[in-house]
Amino acid sequence: MLDKLKNAVSGENQVYLGSKKVEVKKLTPNLWKKLFGTVDRLPGLIVQVILAPKEDFYSYVISAAEIAMDEVVQVVSVLSGVDEEYLKENAGLDDIVNYLVKTVKKNNLHEAIKNVKSLLPDVNQKTEKQEAL
Repeated sequence: MLDKLKNAVSGENQVYLGSKKVEVKKLTPNLWKKLFGTVDRLPGLIVQVILAPKEDFYSYVISAAEIAMDEVVQVVSVLSGVDEEYLKENAGLDDIVNYLVKTVKKNNLHEAIKNVKSLLPDVNQKTEKQEAL
């Protein structure tokens, strides 16, 4: 309760997207489900940029950024509850990035990812065991 009061006073969990003041939300299982329903192309784009030939790297980045921006706006719309079209017309890139950064921090996603990775089997260890047989 003390944390909630502190956050309310400091405005730590509030962000402006354009002129709309929004709350940075806790990512519940239902919100995660909606979020992953919007992320279609982003993972593939990241892989394409990583695997791009050196001489075409910048053209890949520019193309991916253009496509990814629509998906990033969709993600922020789902998380914030603010209409996608409003975000495209009124929110600055700095607003959008700030919202995403605060969402990652509030939900301690770095630690969550580490914990999930620790639950997965170690591929290298499995390979070593197979070679020993």
